[in-house]
Amino acid sequence: MASTIRIKKRAAGSSAGAPSSLASSELAFNENTSDKKLYYGYGDNGSGVATSIIPIGGPGAFCDLTTDQTVAGDKTFSENVVVTGNLTVNGTTTTVSTTNTKISDNLLELNSGAGSNSNDAGILIERGSTGDNAIIAWDESADKFIVGTTTATNDATGNLTITTGTLVGNVEGNVTGNTSGSAGSCTGNSATATEATNVTASANNSTDETVYPVFVDGVTGTQGIETDSGFTYNPSSGLLTIGGELDAGSLDVSGNADIDGTLEADAYTVNGTALNEYIADTVGAMVGSNTESGITVTYQDGDNTIDFAVGTLNQDTTGTATNATHVTVADNESTNENDLIPFIEDASATGNVGLESDGDFHYNPSTGTVTATYFAGTVDGGTW
Repeated sequence: MASTIRIKKRAAGSSAGAPSSLASSELAFNENTSDKKLYYGYGDNGSGVATSIIPIGGPGAFCDLTTDQTVAGDKTFSENVVVTGNLTVNGTTTTVSTTNTKISDNLLELNSGAGSNSNDAGILIERGSTGDNAIIAWDESADKFIVGTTTATNDATGNLTITTGTLVGNVEGNVTGNTSGSAGSCTGNSATATEATNVTASANNSTDETVYPVFVDGVTGTQGIETDSGFTYNPSSGLLTIGGELDAGSLDVSGNADIDGTLEADAYTVNGTALNEYIADTVGAMVGSNTESGITVTYQDGDNTIDFAVGTLNQDTTGTATNATHVTVADNESTNENDLIPFIEDASATGNVGLESDGDFHYNPSTGTVTATYFAGTVDGGTW
């Protein structure tokens, strides 16, 4: 049985769109200027009426090459697509599954047309099973840039939770904000830059200036760098100045030490010898075996003592001799003078005794006369 194709014509004044119903395999054309489509009745409901109406022709049914047009439904292009005009995407998600994406624009505008904004914005890097996503973002609530990691995905809005990460690179200019590792804050040239494990240093061995050695709060980890105005160094003179005490396990000075104050130590050594022993040995060496004055000096290193031995005196002496067993006597037989005759305190005494004289008991060598106030005993050989 031959099929019959019938084409219905809708007036130009009719509303745009498909007819409400068509017979199975029936065609209908809508002349409405905003429609201009040829419709086809597809299927049969058992009573000769099409189960669906499909646009199959006309400028409104397919891509119009010359006029504006809205195309519905998903479309897949198996080859290249070149858009010479602007491309506007009003959907929720734009997915680009390419190996390399090239963008010739100098600036990328994110969050365009947002007006009053309360959302963080930035570039999110999906890391898969490696860990949380990485993000370079503008923190809207803090008005600051931030780099770090986050569990947020590209559909997140509002204030994102971001764990601060590490930015590696040179920082030029001023850094303002709380100093990591301290309770204070710094402005202008940063008291502590973006954290680094290495810094660039320049040699300075001769400049006549005061510089301040730096130190940190802790042994390892992120620490704040500090200085102390009482701890300085001058590269020109090599002078290291410490305002307080120097507490060291040992101190080895190869040059001179100039100490204006008090030097206190539990023990002193000189060339490896205890100071007291060094002094005793030095003094012992100075006086040991010295017999020039008739006194023999012996240094006893065992108990750090010096023994003096006085030999026989056979030379003129001045002053008073306290103890002597021999004296030098000069012969004088003619001088007309009264010499006092010495005697000792006790006739029975021996050893160390004192010499005495009496002005009434004297002798004249010129005349041989002994004079005394009284004589007792027997006198032989002379006239009285």
